[in-house]
Amino acid sequence: MQQVGEGIYRLGTDIHNFYLLTEGGKATVVDAGCSKELSKLDAGLASLNMKRDDVEAIVLTHAHADHIGFAAEANDAGTEVRTSEVEGPIATGEQKVHAVKIPQLPLWKLGTWKFLIGLVKVGVMKAPSVKSVVTFSDGDVLDLPGKPRVVYSPGHTVGHSSFYVADSKTLFTGDALVTRDLLSNHDGAPRLMPDIFHVDPAQARASLDALGGIDTELLLPGHGSPYKGQVAEAVRIAKG
Repeated sequence: MQQVGEGIYRLGTDIHNFYLLTEGGKATVVDAGCSKELSKLDAGLASLNMKRDDVEAIVLTHAHADHIGFAAEANDAGTEVRTSEVEGPIATGEQKVHAVKIPQLPLWKLGTWKFLIGLVKVGVMKAPSVKSVVTFSDGDVLDLPGKPRVVYSPGHTVGHSSFYVADSKTLFTGDALVTRDLLSNHDGAPRLMPDIFHVDPAQARASLDALGGIDTELLLPGHGSPYKGQVAEAVRIAKG
């Protein structure tokens, strides 16, 4: 676990991230990694003298397998899971998730295999549906530690959301804006994910404009290292 901001911690692997947002001895979990990573959450909480009962909710940027991973298991044990109104039926299995199929990927690239194998090891092939979710809308300020504000950023999925924490000027961007290219494993520069990963590439690009006007000091993506600075500059770089 890596501390990336005041009361904010990064977990996962070098390929993908989920986060702990803590305040007053309680926590919000941003995304749920892959299905075998619940133990990482428990270990991270323990290192902060916290336990899973101190988690107020898991908030999901979207319902892909590397973001919804352990949410079902945690939910079965009593942890609340929240996601957008649009993404909710996908998280509960009522609607089919749009996800890239392995044969569609450039399997001749070494980087492709590195990210595939890395995610398979932590359970990406299993993404159980969550039995019960609480939904939120664009612009909602969630009554959770950190008081994250919902910023709809669809395109990667139909109901993708980002989360803005005003007190620390931190933006959790999920897969709307990342800093790691999963097909080359290059890390550091803000970028859109390759079109093949998006349900609507044009909408994914347009959603950057919804993020670009936010006052930030730290961006925390679903894939890649944290980016320090204004999201407007990150968007400029990502758009090329």
